[in-house]
Parts: sequence; C-alpha cells; structure tokens
Amino acid sequence: MIPSRSVATELYNYGLRLYDILEVLEHGYYCAKSKRTKGTFEICLDHKRKTTRVVIARAYNYSLDSEVWVITHVGITTKPKRVRK
Repeated sequence: MIPSRSVATELYNYGLRLYDILEVLEHGYYCAKSKRTKGTFEICLDHKRKTTRVVIARAYNYSLDSEVWVITHVGITTKPKRVRK
C-alpha cells in the first residue's frame, strides 16, 4: 500500500495516518457512486456523522518489481441531518 503525493497532503490535512486508511480498507464497504476504471476501488467507513472515503488502484512498481496498491484519494464527508417533520 503506497500513498501518492496528493494523498500524503490529504492525510496531513485530515489528521489521518496510514493505519487509519488500513482500518477503512479492512472494515469498510464498497461505495463507488460512479463507475471506476478496472482495478480501482472506492471503500467507505462510517463513524458517527462522518464518512471516510478511500480510493485505491492496482499498479505495478518497477523498483520493487511487484504489483502494489496505490492510494489515490482520501476524503471525509459529513452526512446531512435528517429533515424533521
């Protein structure tokens, strides 16, 4: 699991660590809102009113000479409050 440069900035802005991303990938659910390219997955994990969304893609690392997972996006969204009747 390798974070991209933009993800490193997103992790810093949200105050997350790679361990938090691993937790989302292990305990989250598939939540792609639109069709993704082959080998790209969007995983979400709900916590109270917040949803953490992680997008990962399968890639090949030539320096390691192996297939790796690259984290391409991390985001946290807030669920809207229910409309009271």
